[in-house]
Amino acid sequence: MNTEVKKFLLIVLGGYLVYWAFNKIKPVGGSSASKKSRSSGSSSAGGVDEKKNALVVLTAYKSARDAGESKSFLDEMNAEFAKEYKLRVYSDKGSGKLIATDLSGNKVL
Repeated sequence: MNTEVKKFLLIVLGGYLVYWAFNKIKPVGGSSASKKSRSSGSSSAGGVDEKKNALVVLTAYKSARDAGESKSFLDEMNAEFAKEYKLRVYSDKGSGKLIATDLSGNKVL
């Protein structure tokens, strides 16, 4: 083999290795676009379930608060809601109403 063929093969194999590495590792900018498309697709299908879960979480939290449970117990309930339903309950500072949000802070109910 002459040197030109060796250089050509080296360049082609090197390019393929770089391409393979970027597909396996997924650079910083590449992974966020796929997350957005997956989350938007799943939110339309899971929106009804998420609202039902939010209603259950709000009802349970309100019942416990009205029953006079301690703040630490309510915080533990919120932690369990976050684990099981991926939702949190907050009290709106302006009106005092309870709000259910997902873990990223988007209002559900």
